[in-house]
Amino acid sequence: HVFSITRIKDDEKLLSFYTGFSSYLMFLACFNLLRESATVMRSWQGSRTTPDTLQQHGMKPGSKGKLSLMEQFFLVMVRLRLGLKEVDLADRFKIHPSTVSRLVTTWINLMYHKFQQLPIWLSRQRIDKLMPPSFKQWYSTTRVVIDCTEFFINIPLSLTRQSATWSAYKNHNTVKCLIGIAPHGHVTFVSPVFEGSVSDRAITQQSGLISLLERGDSVMADKWFDVQDILIEHGVRLNIPPFRQGGRQMIPQDLAS
Repeated sequence: HVFSITRIKDDEKLLSFYTGFSSYLMFLACFNLLRESATVMRSWQGSRTTPDTLQQHGMKPGSKGKLSLMEQFFLVMVRLRLGLKEVDLADRFKIHPSTVSRLVTTWINLMYHKFQQLPIWLSRQRIDKLMPPSFKQWYSTTRVVIDCTEFFINIPLSLTRQSATWSAYKNHNTVKCLIGIAPHGHVTFVSPVFEGSVSDRAITQQSGLISLLERGDSVMADKWFDVQDILIEHGVRLNIPPFRQGGRQMIPQDLAS
């Protein structure tokens, strides 16, 4: 049987495994948010395509390809969820690997433009309502837990860009961004992407996160985040959680210290 959303849509365990969606209704809801734009999006054509041209009206609709728009969306969700290789996906969906690459890039750019309009930053009241008991007891003012994450990139042709994107931490050329997560686990902040050589401190300053925080909030980060003085200027405190030593399990006294 051909691998498709139709084959697994009624099996919630398989659907969750392959896409991350808890139900077919959730899958459809997300797809329907994108459907109108997807019917007129322009397929990615490498460096000749800019993100702003991906939704030009009058272009050949994506649904004219071998895969329906829904199957294209399903393919991209499987790629994001499981990280399957392009050759694997090409075999499953009976298309060429280059088509997989083009579809994934096209859809991810479309999703970026559509989903960035959705507000993900939560109010103080919402954070308090959803806060887990462990946070409420020891870190009740926590608004967001932050960390930077890096993504490997191909080595740029420009020597200047090579230097700018070189990450001493990863020993590779990277781009990085600041991710913020609420105490209950939902992602509430994603910064623009910065070159790999930019420090976590500089990214925090330039990301726009600080303008979202309110006096009395606290931010949780690991001990390498040198941002305490920046936060204090805005009436925000930095919480650095305790670290296990010697591999032992933390105890309540560790949290209280």
